[in-house]
Amino acid sequence: MIKINEDNLLNSVIIGSVLLASILSIIGYFLFSRAFGFGLAAGAGIAILNFVWQRNIMQRVLCLQVGRPKMYALLRYLLRLSITALLLYYILKSGFFSVAGLLIGLSVIVLVIVICTIYFAIQHKGD
Repeated sequence: MIKINEDNLLNSVIIGSVLLASILSIIGYFLFSRAFGFGLAAGAGIAILNFVWQRNIMQRVLCLQVGRPKMYALLRYLLRLSITALLLYYILKSGFFSVAGLLIGLSVIVLVIVICTIYFAIQHKGD
């Protein structure tokens, strides 16, 4: 059994999100509809990529000590937000994706973070 700790937490969140998204997308595709499964996959993909990109930006700002960190973080935030908005716009306008599936898919990262928080609370209940 793999033990989740502070050193591998972010990787565990990403791997857990990919696994959960895959399972939910397959279940949604076969139990509900093709559009629902595609919506789940698209939403989860956007959420995971957004999370990884945001993590990368914050690591650069905090660890590499880039010049003018506020401006660097702000410009990257606006770029990330704009690209996410454009992706969501085209996904919603295409008609191939379910809005409900998309919203559930976008929540995959949040669900995995809540699961990890509960795991840490149970693991460190006496500390």
